[in-house]
Amino acid sequence: MLPDRCRLTHLMPWTGLLLAVVIFVAAGPNDGDKGAKLTPEQATAGVTQQDLDGPYDPPVDVAHPDGEVTPALGGRAIMHIASEPPNLNFLIENSSVIRWVHYDIHAGLLQFSPITWEYEPDLATSYDIEDTLVLKGGGGEAWDNIVFGKIISETDDAYVLQSGSSSHEMERTTIPRDQVESVLLGSVYTFHLRETTWHDGHPFDSGDALFSWEVFNNNAVDCDEKRSKYLKISRAEVLDERTVRYFWNQQYFGSTGSFGLDLCMLPSHLYNLNDPDNADYNASATDDEKGAYINDNPHNIDWVGLGPYQFAKWERGQYLEATKWDGYWEKDPAKSGYLDTIRWRHVNQDDSAWQALLNDELDIFYRVKTEDFVGAQTRTELFRDKAYKVLTYVGNVGYTSWNMYRPKLADVNVRKALAHAFDVQEWIRTNYEGLALWSTGTQFRFGPGYNQDVVGYEYDLDEAEDLLAEAGWYDRDGNGIIDKDGEDFVLEMLMPSGNKASERFLQAVQDSYRKVGISVEITQYEWATFLEHILNRDFDACNLAWTLPTPESDPEQLWHSMNAVFDKRTSNHAGLDDALVDELIEAGQIELDPDKRSDIWKRLHTRIYELQPYLFGWNVPRKIAVNKRIHGMKLYKFEPGFRMRDLYFKEGTEGTRPLGQLR
Repeated sequence: MLPDRCRLTHLMPWTGLLLAVVIFVAAGPNDGDKGAKLTPEQATAGVTQQDLDGPYDPPVDVAHPDGEVTPALGGRAIMHIASEPPNLNFLIENSSVIRWVHYDIHAGLLQFSPITWEYEPDLATSYDIEDTLVLKGGGGEAWDNIVFGKIISETDDAYVLQSGSSSHEMERTTIPRDQVESVLLGSVYTFHLRETTWHDGHPFDSGDALFSWEVFNNNAVDCDEKRSKYLKISRAEVLDERTVRYFWNQQYFGSTGSFGLDLCMLPSHLYNLNDPDNADYNASATDDEKGAYINDNPHNIDWVGLGPYQFAKWERGQYLEATKWDGYWEKDPAKSGYLDTIRWRHVNQDDSAWQALLNDELDIFYRVKTEDFVGAQTRTELFRDKAYKVLTYVGNVGYTSWNMYRPKLADVNVRKALAHAFDVQEWIRTNYEGLALWSTGTQFRFGPGYNQDVVGYEYDLDEAEDLLAEAGWYDRDGNGIIDKDGEDFVLEMLMPSGNKASERFLQAVQDSYRKVGISVEITQYEWATFLEHILNRDFDACNLAWTLPTPESDPEQLWHSMNAVFDKRTSNHAGLDDALVDELIEAGQIELDPDKRSDIWKRLHTRIYELQPYLFGWNVPRKIAVNKRIHGMKLYKFEPGFRMRDLYFKEGTEGTRPLGQLR
């Protein structure tokens, strides 16, 4: 629901600062009882009560100086991106930028709504969920020892099932309990697909949906960052051209969400060597050949998708561009987009991107520095004539990962010392002007998996020195750097080039760690090279942030030991391998009760913080500058904080058309 009232407070004084804060005040019978109460610390950091209250439909243009206007069709909007992805295949490339671009140029079986926080049909028109009974007498792999359907009742003696899908012919069936090995609730998904085509005109069908899952079973495909989740689907089958069914081998809290954009639909006729429609058809291709064909496919660059916008152009080092696709099934521009063209412009230097905004070369700059957001830069006549600023908390967390494969970082006392040796609270106060929250975990800060009771290690140089000495690190030769076994404690800390926030932070870490005898070397790489070092575990420490596209995420990708194997290119960059962590992750994955699962995730949060695989950072609000020509801005709680598909120009703007007028 829209808030009943909204109020924009410009230049609101708070702790001696001048902040531009959007405050939403919602009235109604549920006002104030949906979430936790806002604390003074959170309010100072720019959090609002609605950030804590869960889903809602945000108002349009609440911060725009001109307010709401009548939308027009057409025109081009340019969004800043700080990193350029190596390709556009979201199956093998896992950056946040890919997700943002795919929201407009591609589609999943389901789509996450930042308004309802639910998954809604997208390529699927509908879907059915059924349960599985695994019968005794089999090893769990043979498909003749399962029965699936919807469990409609159960007694002490038996389960009663019936069909839960129009595509599943099944009489009501009673299965005695003593024949059942295990019950997997919500483990069978049947999708009914809409009739549409890929952007090249080839029909989309259930064969594409099947193939897009099958690739995870080929170890030659470079998809280790996502693979483990989709290996929980042990079988899939095409029922007809428009129907596909997937069987999970366990009940899984994240099963529905797994069918969103993360299960990147690939056109079989362009990626599958076993597809007769493929110009390179090869029925006898090996797994290695099939994997290389996906990893190096030219359409990873020249993307062919299914979304409302069609990939049009990629000028390397400059921008990606997509144009409105007339074949998209949804014609309402409020859902499919108003703009004719979306451009994502790559500028890796934040200062250059800021200047590009002022030069009308960018319409949206989403990395406004705190000192600019609260300071003089956004109060100049030039800025206020061209743009306005907004702030919204989104699901992201900054962190510095320690490579626990490096001997000097393998000792938990060393990692705890590194936490005590940096003053996070002072950094937030001075660098972010208080506009950040100290984070101790990697779940969405306002979601069910974040443990608000975990308190960060306080800044304590004496404790840091004691812990380092206990681990055998102290200055033996008097050169000012602690050493052990003849090796000085030198940390190379990697960062993506052009990121001013990372650079300032690592320089502060460098200064702070020098006080306990640790030498820090800062190395910057352009994004693709930076990622290669991380995925190859070729680093001591790396500084970046996780973006969390949903309110609850599966921690397996980041923390399970299966993803800590040295030669696996996964998101467990730190190489964390802990039996209790694995146990909690596996328990949480199969727990379908939200409250019980939340308790498990909070225990996991506590355990991971004890192990200190990261120097945990902070949740920082997304501070955005928007050209005043652009309207339709709605602020969400998930990255990047807005959707390009919502945006439009005011009716009458040159180069646009009135609503309802086709191109």
